[in-house]
Amino acid sequence: MQRGELADLSELLSRAIGLVGSFEATAKKVPIDQRPGFLIPQLDNDPQPIIERIAGAGRLTFVIGAGASMEAGLPSWGGLVRALLESAAPASLDENDRAAWLDAAAESGLLGMAATARALATTDEEFVKRVNHDLYRGKGRDYFDPGPLAREIAAWKQAYPEIQLATFNYDQLLERALQDVGVEAEAREDNAPEPDGVAFVRHLHGFLTGDPVDDAVVLTERDYAMWPSGSWQDTFMSEALKEVCVFLGLSFTDQNLLRWIYGSTGDRHLAVLSRQSAPRLSDGVRRELESANRARLARANVTAYWADFHAEVAQLMHEARRRKGPGKPPAPYPVRAQKRALRGRRRCLPVTALPRRQGKIREILASSLSGVRAALDSVGVDANDAVLGLGLWGLDYEQREVTLWGSSDRIHVDSSTVTSVPLAWDSKWVAVEAITQGSVVEWDPDTYASRWRSVRGIPLVWTKPAHAERIMVGAVTLTTTSPSGTSIFDKAEGLASGIRRTIDIALHDELVRLWD
Repeated sequence: MQRGELADLSELLSRAIGLVGSFEATAKKVPIDQRPGFLIPQLDNDPQPIIERIAGAGRLTFVIGAGASMEAGLPSWGGLVRALLESAAPASLDENDRAAWLDAAAESGLLGMAATARALATTDEEFVKRVNHDLYRGKGRDYFDPGPLAREIAAWKQAYPEIQLATFNYDQLLERALQDVGVEAEAREDNAPEPDGVAFVRHLHGFLTGDPVDDAVVLTERDYAMWPSGSWQDTFMSEALKEVCVFLGLSFTDQNLLRWIYGSTGDRHLAVLSRQSAPRLSDGVRRELESANRARLARANVTAYWADFHAEVAQLMHEARRRKGPGKPPAPYPVRAQKRALRGRRRCLPVTALPRRQGKIREILASSLSGVRAALDSVGVDANDAVLGLGLWGLDYEQREVTLWGSSDRIHVDSSTVTSVPLAWDSKWVAVEAITQGSVVEWDPDTYASRWRSVRGIPLVWTKPAHAERIMVGAVTLTTTSPSGTSIFDKAEGLASGIRRTIDIALHDELVRLWD
C-alpha cells in the first residue's frame, strides 16, 4: 500500500483487518520508549534545557527557514530548485534522456542547479516568474495558509515585541500569521530600526511580491559568489549573533548562514531540527549522525535539539513561551497532553455503554458532515448525491499511537474492534500524517481497494482562551469518492476560493470540543 492509501473510516477496519493487524504487529515490535513522540526527554536530547534557554534569554532573534513554509505545503529549498531545473530541461529529450540530463545537472549541487535554471530561463524576469510559480506549486500564494510554527512565532512577537524576526524564505506566510493575531507586519530587505507597533520580517534572501520585474531573490551560485561585503544582512546578523539566535526550520547548508554563525562570537545559540525532515535511518545510524551534527554545530556556538515531528517544533516554542511567563511554570507537556487525551477518549470510547456513546459520536459526525454539505451548497455546488465520510482520530501520548474513535457511517460496538496505529514518520495513514505535520494534508491514493479516492486530514489542536494552552489531540479525516482535482471540494474551491479552509476550520472548531 502506498503512502496516502488510508483506512480513515471504520469501514476499512472491517475490510482491511489484516492490514491493521500488520500495523499493530509493527507497533508491538518497537518498545514504547523507542517510538517517536512529542517532547519526550531522552538522554542526549532533552527538550527542557532548550525550553529554559529560550524562555530565559534576554534578547532573541528567530531565524526561520524553509521548514516553516513546508508546514504550509510549500516545497523545501532543494525541492524548489529541483522543480526549477525540471522546468528548464530541454524539451527535445525523451523521458529517459531527460532524467539522465537532470541527474547530471544535479551533480553541480543546489546552487549550480539554480544557476543552470536561471541561465536557461532567457531573462531574469522569466526566471523570477518561474520561481514564483514553482514556490506556490502553480496555485498562487493565497492558496496557502501559515502553518503552526509561523503562527507560534507570531504569538511570540505579539507577546514580546522586542524579539527580532529574520527569514530565508521568499514567501510572506509569517507576515500573514502576524496579521492574523492583530500585529501590523512588514516584509523588509534592510536593517532599518523597527518602529513601535510594527513587526519587521527581514527577508535575508529577498521575497516575492508577484512582480517579476522588481522581485529578486538570492538563489544561484552567482548570487552567493557576488555577495557584497558589508551588506545589510551581514550587519543585521552580526548584531543578532551577539545575543541569542534561535534557528527554526533550517538545514544548515546555506553558505551565508554558515559564514555568519562561524564568524560570530556571541552566546550559545539554539537550533531546533526535525527528524521528520531527515531520511529514514536505523536507530544506531541516526543516533550517531545526530551526535556528529551536534558536535559540528557546537563548533559554531549552536546547540541542537531534534524534534521527532514537524508539529513538535511549534509545540516546543509554545512551551518556551509559556515558561517565559507570566504565571506558574506549566507541568511537562507529555503529562498535560495525556491528561487531555484521556478526557477525550473517555468521552468517545467509554468503558461502559460503548454502543450508546458511539451512537452519539456518530450523530455528531453525521451532523458535522451535514454542515459540510450545506457549505458546499452555499457556493452553488449540489452535494446531495456526493458520497462523503468523516472520521475522528484520537492521540494517546503514553502509547504514542493514534486511534479511530468514531466515524460518520458506523460505530464501535465492542472495544476489541478499536484498533490503533503508531505515530511514525512518513506514515501511510493520513490522520497520523496530519498530526505529525501539524497542518492539513490531502492525499489521492493511486491504487486502493476502497471507494474513498481523496482523503483530507485536519489536525485537531485543543487550546484554552487566548491560546494560553495548546495541545495536539488528534485529527479528523474528510473523505470523498472522487479523486483530488476533480472532487466536489475542488469544484467548490473553483467557485469560491477559500471554501476548503472554511470547512477545515469549522470541522476543527466543532470536533475539538470533544476534548473539553
